[in-house]
Amino acid sequence: MVLSIFQFMITIVLAMVCGQTIGLSSHELPFIALLIPVLWVLPRSGLAGLVLLIGMATYGITLAHQPAALSVSMWVVFPLMMVAFSRASNMGIMAVSGLILLTLQVGIMVTQSAEKLDGTPSMTFLQLLSVMAIWWAANSWKFSPHRHWWALILLVPLWIAEATFAVLLALCITGLLAIISQLVKASSFQWAKLLCWTLPSIAFMAVVISPAIEVPNSVFVVWLCLLSTAWMTDYLLKSTEEPIS
Repeated sequence: MVLSIFQFMITIVLAMVCGQTIGLSSHELPFIALLIPVLWVLPRSGLAGLVLLIGMATYGITLAHQPAALSVSMWVVFPLMMVAFSRASNMGIMAVSGLILLTLQVGIMVTQSAEKLDGTPSMTFLQLLSVMAIWWAANSWKFSPHRHWWALILLVPLWIAEATFAVLLALCITGLLAIISQLVKASSFQWAKLLCWTLPSIAFMAVVISPAIEVPNSVFVVWLCLLSTAWMTDYLLKSTEEPIS
């Protein structure tokens, strides 16, 4: 258990570094930086691996066209979808959660269309779809001990090109995948659920507290609303599961 807690603390640090890296250099990050970790952990077969690869590639391509804070905030979809598609959920919860998510994201897109927020509505939509696809792939993932170490060779061209932030992001995501694959195997605690809540929140808060990164009010409000929706929904579902004394 002590080792698991130590690994969990490392994931928090890595999530913070990932958030800061995207926040400081999102317009300079090649999408290959996000593909290298996926190629490293990609299973030999399976739809989840393909969806993860496509989702990460799509998300990586959109980074150059979106505000960094918006790109990082999009990962709040993870806890929301985890709650909406949990065993205790139902069609009503899914519909309400989906409606709230769609309404808030449409609000972001309208703000972008009015040129009050950087980025484009099409890229926001693609980011939303890519993060949802990544969540589905992660939720359907069957962890394998096999690793494709040749994928890390792709870091060499990035290093030669002096894309330091891209190398740092790729290594941090690789480290996250390696540690998460170990934590989810532990039967003593539900690490997967805790990670799903913690890592997206920590990554975005690392962006918020950074004086070098601008966080538009609309992005912060949408992120807070989605996180609150996920938390309140989870609380209500747990309350209905408790036996009445």
